Amino acid sequence: MIELTDGIFKEILRSSRTVYIQGSASTPIFLIERLKEIIDESFKLSLYHIELNGDVFLFDEKYPLPPNIRDYSLFVGSNARKAITLGRTRYVPIFLSEIPWLIRNHIKPDVTIINATKPDGKGFVSLGPTVEATKVAIENSKYVVAQLNDAVPRTFGDSTVPLNLISHYVECDQSPIVSKREKADQIDQRIGENVAELIPDGSTIQAGIGKIPDAAMSALKDRKHLGIHTELFSDGMMELVEAGAVDNSLKSIDKYHVIATFSKGEMKLYDFLDDNPMVLMRSVEYTNDTSVIRRNRLAHSINSAVEVDITGQVSAESIGTRVISGVGGQMDFVRGSSLSEGGKAIIALRSLTASGESKIVPVLKPGAGVTTTRNHVQWVVTEYGVADLRGKSIEERITEMIKIAHPSKVDWLIGEAKKFYEF
Repeated sequence: MIELTDGIFKEILRSSRTVYIQGSASTPIFLIERLKEIIDESFKLSLYHIELNGDVFLFDEKYPLPPNIRDYSLFVGSNARKAITLGRTRYVPIFLSEIPWLIRNHIKPDVTIINATKPDGKGFVSLGPTVEATKVAIENSKYVVAQLNDAVPRTFGDSTVPLNLISHYVECDQSPIVSKREKADQIDQRIGENVAELIPDGSTIQAGIGKIPDAAMSALKDRKHLGIHTELFSDGMMELVEAGAVDNSLKSIDKYHVIATFSKGEMKLYDFLDDNPMVLMRSVEYTNDTSVIRRNRLAHSINSAVEVDITGQVSAESIGTRVISGVGGQMDFVRGSSLSEGGKAIIALRSLTASGESKIVPVLKPGAGVTTTRNHVQWVVTEYGVADLRGKSIEERITEMIKIAHPSKVDWLIGEAKKFYEF
C-alpha cells in the first residue's frame, strides 16, 4: 500500500479509462477534491457511481468539465438533477441488483475510489455505511485508492476489505455525509398508519428513505419480532430497533441480524452502526437478489412513487422525461416480497403533489420511466386508504385506484378512464 501523492494520482488516472467512485454517505469528498485539481484536457476518463452526496464538482455548473471527462450516474441524487439536464452527468437506468454485473462486464474499472476506516489490528478496513457494489468494484480494479478515515463508522459483513486490496491511500478526517430528516405531517402519518395495517408481527421489512417510510416505521413501533432485510437502513429503522419492535428473531435467513447494503441519515444513525454486530452491510448482489429476499417469509417491501396510473403502472424515477432519481431496488424488492410466503409489495404515496396535481393519473406522463410494471404491483396506499390490485382486471383496478385518489380528483379520473377503458 503506497501513500498517494498528487503526482502518483495523476499518473494512475492518466493511464486509466474508467473510474468507479463509492457514494451515498461514504462519498469520498477529500479524494474527489484532489481529482478536481488534477484532471485537465489531457485526461480521458469515464466516471461511474451510484449516488454521490455532498458538494461534488462534477455536478457544479460553475466548474467547466474537461471535454473527455464523462460522468455516469447509476442513480440520481437531488444534487445531480440539474446536472442531468445540463449534460454534466448521464443517467444509466439499471436495477440496483444488476450493477455488480455492469461493473464486471461493462465498466471494468481501472480505478476504484473509496472512503474507509483506518485498518484494524487484523489488517482490515471497513467501508462503513456504504457497500452497495463497492466491494465488487474493488475486486475488479487495477488500482484501489482509499481515503483512510477515523470518522467512518466500522461496520461488518461485506464491508470489510483486506489491506492487500488497497493499492494507494491518503489519510483524512471526513465525517459521513448527513441526510437531514424531513418531519412527517398529518397526511404522511395517515399514509404510514395505512401501510402499517398491512404488516403483521414477525414480518421482515424493506423501506426507502423519506417522510412516508419514516411515518410507516413510526406506526410499526408496537409490532413484535420484526426483522429487517433492506437495501437502505434508515433513521426510522434504527428507531424500530431501539423501540424493541425489531429483534430479527423470526427471520428465515440471517436470523438476529439486520441486513442492508447502505445506510444514510443523521449522525446518530452512524453512531448506532459503529461496531454494531447486529447490522451486516452486505453486497447489493445479496441484499437485492430476488431469490434471497423471497426466502424470508412475511417479507414486506415499502416503496414510493412519483405517480401511479389507474391500472397500477408506477413511475418512481422521473417526471415525464425529467430524471429525478433512478430505478434503484424497487423492482428487486417488489418481486422478492411478492414471492415471499405471506409477503406483500406496497407502493405508498400522497394523493396530491405539492402543487395540487393528482399523483394517481389516467396515464403516466409522456416519457416517464415505468419503474414497476402493473404486472408486479400488489398494494397501493395513500392517505385515503389501500388499493388491492392482486388478481384484478383492468376495470377492477381502476375502481380500486380511484377509491384512494384525492376526492377532488375522482370525477376527473372517472371521466378520463371512460376515454380509454370500458369503465
